[in-house]
Amino acid sequence: MNSKITLSDICDNLYKEQQKKTGKVLSGQTKQQRTNFLSKNIKYIHEIFKAMQITDYLKYIKPKFDSNENGYEFSEKSRIFLVDLLNQYTTENMLELRRGHMDKISDRCIVWIVEGLYKVFMYNGVPNDILNEICSIMSNWTNYSIRLRFGKLFQMTYDIEQLAGRAYWPKWKTYLGGNDNCIWLDAMQEDLKLFISKWDYIYYSMGEGRQIEVNDIAKENYQYMTPEHVRRAEIEFALAEKSNDAMRNDEKLQALHDELNKEIIYKKTGYYADKQDAFEYMKKRIKKRRDEVEQEVFDKHCEGIIVPQDEDIVDDSKFDDMKSSKETLEEAIKEYQEWIIPITKIELPDIDIDEVIAKYKMEQDLKSKSEL
Repeated sequence: MNSKITLSDICDNLYKEQQKKTGKVLSGQTKQQRTNFLSKNIKYIHEIFKAMQITDYLKYIKPKFDSNENGYEFSEKSRIFLVDLLNQYTTENMLELRRGHMDKISDRCIVWIVEGLYKVFMYNGVPNDILNEICSIMSNWTNYSIRLRFGKLFQMTYDIEQLAGRAYWPKWKTYLGGNDNCIWLDAMQEDLKLFISKWDYIYYSMGEGRQIEVNDIAKENYQYMTPEHVRRAEIEFALAEKSNDAMRNDEKLQALHDELNKEIIYKKTGYYADKQDAFEYMKKRIKKRRDEVEQEVFDKHCEGIIVPQDEDIVDDSKFDDMKSSKETLEEAIKEYQEWIIPITKIELPDIDIDEVIAKYKMEQDLKSKSEL
């Protein structure tokens, strides 16, 4: 049977953990202290959910999945993770998570949080379709899939270091001398160079393959452009440099960019979730001003010219037919294998080139005489 615990139970464990960490003698909390401690951690739970973009799913940690119910309910299996999660709320990784600075959070921390929260919902009996939604949101926001694989790959650098470290083992253990170990290390280094070169080639080959697909789709879409669309594109291209110059020199637009950077993007304090609405609002203001500047440039240089409004003529559904990631990888690997296969040397027969030329001249002379 999956027994249930409340957030109060989690907080009791957390309080004991924090007392042990500080080395204080265990003492009971007063009723008011316990209430305050619980309220603080309720706030922490909310902030973590906001940082992970899953606030809409808070009801699934409520009793009976009812958002109107008081308190929070979890499976006993989630106890250890939730205690650790709340205990680490003030750590640097968690602080950067709440700020939305995902690039400053360790891969290990991201994997731990995503997998831990996923299990919290799973142990709570959340329906599979909802569970998949939550997983998708957290994964896309944190780049979980890439971070998980990068973490595993990075672990292999430790394995390589451990393997290379065998060269320091005593001779009585390996029977190998200094020169033996040097030769072995040199050979392993050359093999690693080939490995890096191989996967560097394959990565760029995959990118080139995708670019070819995108270009082909663009060519296909071009066929559906009307003369008006072509005219619009030509004029926009001709005015692109003037529009860019106008935007760089527009004081209102630069002031909006400065406000966005200072108050939202590069501001160290505040939580990402709290700044998201402000960020979207600023983007709209910036876009509106960019459109105004572009129109001013257009009116200045194209007075009297009637050009249709810009329209999106790209059929996005065509991108659904692009090759799968597996196919793209397999083609890149095949291309690499063909690239490294040495060109077969063809053994040609010994030929006297002077004799060939003399024979050719003689044939030409005979042909000329026959035409006379």
